[in-house]
Amino acid sequence: MSNAKKPRVLAVGDRLDSFSRHVDQDKMVEFERVVWDRGQNSHSDPDAAKRDGLTKTIASGQNQMAFLHELMERNFGDAWVFGGKISARWIHPVYAEDDISPHGLVTEIGEVDGKPRVTVQLWCENQNGVKTAAGTASAGQPSATRSWPGASNEDVF
Repeated sequence: MSNAKKPRVLAVGDRLDSFSRHVDQDKMVEFERVVWDRGQNSHSDPDAAKRDGLTKTIASGQNQMAFLHELMERNFGDAWVFGGKISARWIHPVYAEDDISPHGLVTEIGEVDGKPRVTVQLWCENQNGVKTAAGTASAGQPSATRSWPGASNEDVF
């Protein structure tokens, strides 16, 4: 008998399992360097941020996209990785020392090409409950399969 966890079958109104990520200046600079390598800008350099009219650096919207992607990956497994779709907007700045939590609420269960499709309202919030990103995503019903290198089926559901 297998001890593998069974995937959760989602229904309208279900909330996805969330988590929190701390954003600090060093992580913002490293993210910019690794992902974009655009040099000094308002996401990585306080002086550049001031030249752009900001009081301090702000995290790239791609930081929040990474958190939303992780939320979907954790909750949907391969159903997200192979065929997931997302659309998001950045609605409030994320600053160094913010704690960001991505959230998801199932809003629709439908079918596409004869296969179940789950639509989720997504958002990120900071430690004060302020929404910093909002959007939607969709994927098949969650899969217990984690086929990417280093993935652990024990870490999800």
